[in-house]
Amino acid sequence: MRPLFCLFLLLSGTPLRAQLLDSIRLFLREEPRVVARLDMRGSFVSNSRVSMWGGKLGLEHARRFQYGIGYSFLFSEVEQERVVPELGLRPTWLRLGYANLYVDYAFHQRGPWEVRIPVQIGIGRGSLNYHDASGRRRVLDQSGIILYEPAMTVQYRPVRQVGLAAGWGFRIAFNTRSSLDERITAPVYTLGVRVFLGEIVRDLRGGGEG
Repeated sequence: MRPLFCLFLLLSGTPLRAQLLDSIRLFLREEPRVVARLDMRGSFVSNSRVSMWGGKLGLEHARRFQYGIGYSFLFSEVEQERVVPELGLRPTWLRLGYANLYVDYAFHQRGPWEVRIPVQIGIGRGSLNYHDASGRRRVLDQSGIILYEPAMTVQYRPVRQVGLAAGWGFRIAFNTRSSLDERITAPVYTLGVRVFLGEIVRDLRGGGEG
């Protein structure tokens, strides 16, 4: 629970929060470097296990503090039969995508191991879709969505370009117009390989570190 406690301190008004912010200010004095990576996470929508895919582009200071932008979208199919006006019961599927701002703080580093606290806030759109009698895609319902996703990740990087990561967190979703008849608020988890595109680009340009 220590990472969640650190996140709480970051958002609270305690003296320890001030110490944490002082550390981040020191990191921000270091020259930033561009970081880019593919972002693949597991999660749930209603009772379905799903995959979220996307990417992130940002700046990193002292290899400890990152911030930037990203985009995520629902890669898995989430289908359910619903009543469509004038057509009756039809198969429908969910589409979901959102842009996000993120910060990522590495509060522990030792050798190839890192423990990080990523937090992102996203805004996007979700929709329920179906095919009409002529086979054209139609929208049954849609809504804007605001998301807040705090998490913790443990990462092992045997080389700069690739890391093995495991993590968990929670996605809190606020629908602006409709619930879309799906529960989007759910746990989020990471388990797999991370590819650091920024490191690959630096190596191709001859600017990689030994």
